[in-house]
Amino acid sequence: MEKRVIIAIALCIGIMMAWTKIFPPSSSTTSAPATLPAQAGTPSAAAPGSPSAGAPAAASPIPVGGNPAVPSPAGAGPGRRPEQQIVLSSPDERFVLSSLGGTLVHAQLLGEKFLDKPGDKSSGHDVVRTTDPKDAPLRTTFLEASFPAPDDAAWDVSQPAPDQVVFATDSGPVHIEKRYHLDPTRFRLHLDVVVANRGETPIKQRLAISVPGKQDPDKRGGGIFSGPTSSIAEVLCHVNAKVERKPIDDLAKEGFDKGGKINWVAADEKFFALAVVPYPETPAADRTCQAKALAGEAAGQVTVSFAERTVPPQATVSYPFAVFAGPKFIEDLKQVRPGGVDVELEHSIDVTFAPLSGPILGLLKIFHGFAHNWGLAIVLLTIFIKLVTFYPTQKSLLSAKKMQRLAPKMNAIRKKYENDRQRQSVETMNLYKAHGVSPFGGCLPSLIQMPIWIALYSTLNYAVELYRAPFFGHIHDLTGKDPYYITPLVMGGVMFLQMKMSPAGADPQQQAMMSIMMPIMFTGFSLFLPSGLNSCTSTTSIVRALLIEVGTLRGFRASRSTRLVRGSFRAWAHRSGTKFRVRRAGCPRWRIASVPCGQSCDRRRPNPRARCFRPRRVARGHSTMWSCTSRSTSPARAPREVVHRQQRRPRDP
Repeated sequence: MEKRVIIAIALCIGIMMAWTKIFPPSSSTTSAPATLPAQAGTPSAAAPGSPSAGAPAAASPIPVGGNPAVPSPAGAGPGRRPEQQIVLSSPDERFVLSSLGGTLVHAQLLGEKFLDKPGDKSSGHDVVRTTDPKDAPLRTTFLEASFPAPDDAAWDVSQPAPDQVVFATDSGPVHIEKRYHLDPTRFRLHLDVVVANRGETPIKQRLAISVPGKQDPDKRGGGIFSGPTSSIAEVLCHVNAKVERKPIDDLAKEGFDKGGKINWVAADEKFFALAVVPYPETPAADRTCQAKALAGEAAGQVTVSFAERTVPPQATVSYPFAVFAGPKFIEDLKQVRPGGVDVELEHSIDVTFAPLSGPILGLLKIFHGFAHNWGLAIVLLTIFIKLVTFYPTQKSLLSAKKMQRLAPKMNAIRKKYENDRQRQSVETMNLYKAHGVSPFGGCLPSLIQMPIWIALYSTLNYAVELYRAPFFGHIHDLTGKDPYYITPLVMGGVMFLQMKMSPAGADPQQQAMMSIMMPIMFTGFSLFLPSGLNSCTSTTSIVRALLIEVGTLRGFRASRSTRLVRGSFRAWAHRSGTKFRVRRAGCPRWRIASVPCGQSCDRRRPNPRARCFRPRRVARGHSTMWSCTSRSTSPARAPREVVHRQQRRPRDP
């Protein structure tokens, strides 16, 4: 039976692995061209007399400060301005802005760990995933406006400073500007959308700004084992203090439309995010966020729209935004506080048990400060957490040992009351009570520490600090799979030894089957886990095996010796006809003394595994002290027991 189960499990794992290899998830077959034609803007009907209607093509203004405008290779159509691309660079990121709608077309990271080719700044990871200009991030529209929407190709470009760029257009009596400013903090831009009414009548408008995203087909996953190493693209909306999250692949089936207090919207992947954070309004007004799929494969966007505003004649209305485009370092996300308000952008990191994940990540950084290697920091963090949770682990294993000793009696009760379930339960509980065993003693300590381990695994899975971080030898990326599967095999071997060392359950045959089946299953799953998680699980298995051998079994033997001494001494005290109370040693009022006698304390039932000392009478004041210790064959030293006679000695006249 055992061999059949193992063969069946092995066949199931083999079939699932073969299925994902033979039938991989479908990848995108079409993609947008790399060059952006000037005609790709989204046209809209312009009002008669509008400057965008029939405007001749004109050269773009020359930018200031050595950041020249990059013209598109495509020619401009009649009545349209050619596309101009302006570059705003910081030490950490390179932003490329387009005159087609005043949008963001590239946000390229310049950090060494984010370069696809070492030393080549042009190969940095691009946070902007969409390539179609009409789906570029930070596109603005006006809903239910009393003026026509401006054409994408109708925006003029100016750069008053090296770290600033202004896109401007007119639509009838309305003048619209999008002012970008490079924020001094890394991975950030500041955007102001200004609507000016130059007419003589009030105008009404509702601004909406969009953030698109696209799923990388190579990181979609789709197999049962590819989840931990995949990077799922999602759209997010922080509404009413909660994060609404939807994978982009699921937007074609169902989107969402939420209203209320919206702090930010974003399109993110596992380690990167592109977020738009509006500044607080005065007076505060509700906003709306809407997520929907875009035309094409695996693309979607989330849009935040404001409440309707009326712009009086010769007046302006400004909408300020903070734009974050970069890796999801929790310190950088917490620094996004528009207007000094905490918008909780760090909640874009999809971790489990976030209150525990923060301290765990902090400890990981502390250990990295000592080790200067993220893989070694994971090992040290795992050992630390294992030592912190040693007490509940020991309690759980000691309870399993006690249950193992009661297994024959429990089997006898089941056999005796086989047809009476109620009586069987009553007798089993009486057996537990008589031997001081709790049925929850094994699982309750494990449940207490389970949130800690779940938070640890989730933190290591989503920590961008581990992105492309090397460990040793062949492991060059702790967020990727082990290319030679060494760490999963080590974990499986250690887990097999751990199962052999763990206390056996009530059914030895079942225990033997689990000692083989569990390591095989966990090794199969670990083959596709990131290297950082495999390092954690391998360290956990090794430390657990050491604690079982060094700590738990020694504690069990010591407690067993204590019970032997206590039982033997009480039997001796009962024969002497004197009432005693048993107390543990360590009280400063008592002086402990003992003389070896070489004989058992219980002559009627001598114990071959323990030799006791003869109790010695120690007089102090008006009481009499007695002490008795044991010499056990186990290497652990049994705690000494002190017995105090209750009856006082009469005073001398």
